[in-house]
Amino acid sequence: MSYKHFLIEEFEKKKIREMYGLVTEQYFKSPDGGSVDLTNKYPAGYYSLRGKDKSNNEYDNLSTLKPIIDNAITFLSANKGYIPKVEINAGESIIPNYDTEGGTGVKSTGWLSQKRKERIESYINSQLKGLVDKKLISKYPDVSLNFEEATTVKQPSGGWDDYKKWNRMDDAGKASHPKNNEYTKLKFGDKSDPKNITKGYDGDQFTKISFKIVPDLGPNQCSFNVKIGVHYDNLGIGHNCNAARFQILANGIPLKTGDGTTCGRNLPYADMNNGGGSLDCKQNTNKGGARMNYFYLSSRSLIERILAASPDKNSITLTMKCTSTGFDDAAGRCHQDVPHITIHNTDGKLTVNTYPKVNDKKLITIDKCGNLISGGGGTAQKSKDAGGNDTNTGQANTGAAPTGKKLNFAAPQTGTLTSDQAIVNKISDGSVKKNTDNTYTVLKSFNYNGVGYRVNDTIVKILPKGSVVTTTPPAGAK
Repeated sequence: MSYKHFLIEEFEKKKIREMYGLVTEQYFKSPDGGSVDLTNKYPAGYYSLRGKDKSNNEYDNLSTLKPIIDNAITFLSANKGYIPKVEINAGESIIPNYDTEGGTGVKSTGWLSQKRKERIESYINSQLKGLVDKKLISKYPDVSLNFEEATTVKQPSGGWDDYKKWNRMDDAGKASHPKNNEYTKLKFGDKSDPKNITKGYDGDQFTKISFKIVPDLGPNQCSFNVKIGVHYDNLGIGHNCNAARFQILANGIPLKTGDGTTCGRNLPYADMNNGGGSLDCKQNTNKGGARMNYFYLSSRSLIERILAASPDKNSITLTMKCTSTGFDDAAGRCHQDVPHITIHNTDGKLTVNTYPKVNDKKLITIDKCGNLISGGGGTAQKSKDAGGNDTNTGQANTGAAPTGKKLNFAAPQTGTLTSDQAIVNKISDGSVKKNTDNTYTVLKSFNYNGVGYRVNDTIVKILPKGSVVTTTPPAGAK
């Protein structure tokens, strides 16, 4: 037997084992667990994981989801102390919602996405019930639902009844339909567009699932993977420095850098040196450039140590300590520029985005879930060595109250999202946070529905879809 023949034979054996479900891809591994992403596609008006549409065409999302859940069960059965979580991003086309599967008629926007989410959640929970009953996992997964706007928002020129008639025709009939070229592009997207900006009505109907397994931290679950950022990334400040390394501490516990850090992982400091000196990790290749530093609360032991040092077992005070001894500054001082501080919570949503007016001491205090308690509220200021007058006295600005415009918020009439769905998306991506008085504070600037929302603006009211948005100037503005 030749070596080549042996390889082909083994490959064929593997394929046969895969066909009969004897080979399962390993998605989850200790100690991190892991995550898997998949996309479900549905016929218009359907929400079960698999079935047949009215034309007797089969669709099947279960065959891709089941192996992932089976693998999760295997992992969770052998590794106590982990829990699953599920994040769903759903899209709907602008075709009016209709319960084709159940035959109950026209539905509101978001109804199909919610039904699809419910069917996914029900299936996953039914498969994990044995693990919950045996206390191998402490609870069923949290399942979150976010909405994605359709990319094809143009309506058929002949109206929906005409489009439905065209869609029911066979290929020969469509060829003679006067709207064939237009409707084909609306249904499938413009294939001539190299960027494929619009997906078509069919492409806008999907459910993206991210299935994750994470350590079970009980009452501290919301602390897992909270991401702390200490950056110089506003190039308008003009920061150009060779004395900008700071140890970052959480309740006095030193942290190390993780993924996304400009100068690399596992550093015991935030490195904002960008003056091209010997201690600039980019030296002259990116002089004066941005330097990003991320610190993750990514292990049970680290989180427990940090919260054990908290007076209320809930708060985390972040401090920075100059480590510039032996650096280029003759006086042994660290840089004088206000750092940019960002916090992302366990779901990856931006919760804090601020420039505290402080250096080499306390920055801000957050709760264990990553929400701001005190500190922050400053703004970026031009560096002294770039002609600014920032003396950085170390006095933290604790006035975190919004100081910008007061605006309303509404989804556009042409899209698929309601205003409530659109604001949920903005909360999810960290653009805004909801306040206890049902207003919303803008955390990062964005434009939506023709209106500009800027950091520290306040959204005071959510208006019905298609409403005209009004604004109120900030106090003292002329």
